[in-house]
Amino acid sequence: MTMMKFLIVFVVLIAFTSHLCESFELERKDFESEKSLMQLYKRWSSHHRISRNAHEMHKRFKIFQDNAKHVFRVNHMGKSLKLRLNQFADLSDDEFSMMYGSNITHYDNLHAKAGGGGRVGGFMYERARYIPSSIDWREKGAVNAIKNQGLCGSCWAFAAVAAVESIHQIKTNELVSLSEQEVVDCDYKVGGCRGGDYNSAFEFIMQNGGITIEENYPYFAGNGYCRRRGPNNERVTIDGYERVPRNNEYALMKAVAHQPVAVAVASSGSDFRFYGEGMLREGSFCGYRIDHTVVVVGYGSDEEGDYWIIRNQYGTQWGMNGYMKMQRGTRNPQGVCGMAMQPSFPVKY
Repeated sequence: MTMMKFLIVFVVLIAFTSHLCESFELERKDFESEKSLMQLYKRWSSHHRISRNAHEMHKRFKIFQDNAKHVFRVNHMGKSLKLRLNQFADLSDDEFSMMYGSNITHYDNLHAKAGGGGRVGGFMYERARYIPSSIDWREKGAVNAIKNQGLCGSCWAFAAVAAVESIHQIKTNELVSLSEQEVVDCDYKVGGCRGGDYNSAFEFIMQNGGITIEENYPYFAGNGYCRRRGPNNERVTIDGYERVPRNNEYALMKAVAHQPVAVAVASSGSDFRFYGEGMLREGSFCGYRIDHTVVVVGYGSDEEGDYWIIRNQYGTQWGMNGYMKMQRGTRNPQGVCGMAMQPSFPVKY
């Protein structure tokens, strides 16, 4: 009897896991009528466990239709880029940016006016001689598992923390998960879930004796009160931070050859937001303003061309298990989605 119960539970778990991992596919018949589109919307809501009341569902149905049509159209262009109708599919570009984005350009400008500048001395990798043709810091054990910022514009804190986690591992051979929530709660120069700037986060970590591990200060996707340090509060420190020269992908490549780098991107556009797999190229619709931060954890080349490896923090259901392949070496010096405009990295000796 006990064995039978175990088998039943096991089968249920398998079915539940399969449902979560199942790809949400679109077919041409889904777009044949208003009725079929509504059935698609309900199926999408059930798949992603998103509940809307009747009024809200009616309001969001048109947005969902437009997003679904765009995803289907792009996926049938014969390109490697494939989009996915993910959990953001009934939000408009502006709503998505407001809920999940960070007004990084605003806070970066405020930070610059306040005199924030990082480590004096310019770009430390300017004269780097050995630049490998490819590198993936995940393979070197310097990148933590994908995290999820949730319904909070804390991407700036996640990008800063991920970059610090990586340089700490590179210098000490110890990979630890650090606390984004401490940065969100305690860096008063920026807006917490309303947005911020990873350079401000680097400065906060420098000026406050480091940052604690995630276990000591867990993330909850909201603004909280800054907690005082307790006894035996393990902290990871950095010695400074630097900005990579703007609009220079080769300089960015020099930096990423030595460590993961935080970058700011436009993300509210449908091609970035619904990214599923393949190469996001120059000309893809990322949005009209820089509103998100991610981390470049490597680069390489394949049959599609040169690419960057982008680590996001929307959870593993987004992209390729949380990652994106983005074109490297574009005609526009700003790079795809503006990723070469504001790169920075922490310094640790």
